[in-house]
Amino acid sequence: MRSVRAKTVLLLLAGLLALGLLTIAWVIGPGPSEAQQGTMHNCPQSGKWAISVWDGDDGTGAEQAFATCDAGAVDAAYYLDPEDQTWQRWFAGRPLVSTLETLNDMQGVIALGAVGAPPLSPTPTPTPTPTPTATPTGQYSFTFQPSYDGPDTFKGTVEEIRIMDSIPAGDFYPAVTPPAGGQFAVVLMAVTNIGNEAAEPGSFRLRDDQGRVFHWLEFIELIEAQRAAEDYFDRQGGFDIIMPGITLDMLFVFLVPEGTTGLVAERCPDSGC
Repeated sequence: MRSVRAKTVLLLLAGLLALGLLTIAWVIGPGPSEAQQGTMHNCPQSGKWAISVWDGDDGTGAEQAFATCDAGAVDAAYYLDPEDQTWQRWFAGRPLVSTLETLNDMQGVIALGAVGAPPLSPTPTPTPTPTPTATPTGQYSFTFQPSYDGPDTFKGTVEEIRIMDSIPAGDFYPAVTPPAGGQFAVVLMAVTNIGNEAAEPGSFRLRDDQGRVFHWLEFIELIEAQRAAEDYFDRQGGFDIIMPGITLDMLFVFLVPEGTTGLVAERCPDSGC
């Protein structure tokens, strides 16, 4: 009798073990030969920022990873490197200025959803482009640091600072308007790399006649306005790298309160912007 009970117990344990293995196999899913393509979780909505996470193979190309969202759904993305604490960036269709080339499994990024094309007007007659108001600051030059700490690497010659109620639509980007109570200050200037290494400009600020200070890309929403302005004016911006000895016609978009006057571009203090 004891032998029969022992055999019965062994058979029950064997059955439970087999059932457990089947359950584990079902939870794990298909093997490597049947693995599903990776996917980007929490893709951003149009014109919105989101923390998106890549669920797939390590070393997957950033463009391939973002393509798992709807086609053309991601316009830009940023990732803070935990080792050197620098921001890596990715811009759709701009590989030369993108530094975020690959994504690893479970890597999170701050992604910006692409803004859809504006609806077509029922009448094909184009409306005239509004003429922005120019702030008469005159031309002047100053030196400033790159986007990271270091010696003065750039010389900027300010051509004009325009106060604009909106950034008009260009060839690729729709018009962008500032938040209520604000205006865009667009700094048009020639920037020369006077240093010995390729670098990105961007470490300067604006000061108005009341002593108020404004910083470039102080708000993350300005990234959209920056890219739209580069498209409209057909100029490069602070995300572009300048080689030593090269001068580029560039622009930088700031957000200022309505009615701001007397804006002047100046070098940030050594403590940084």
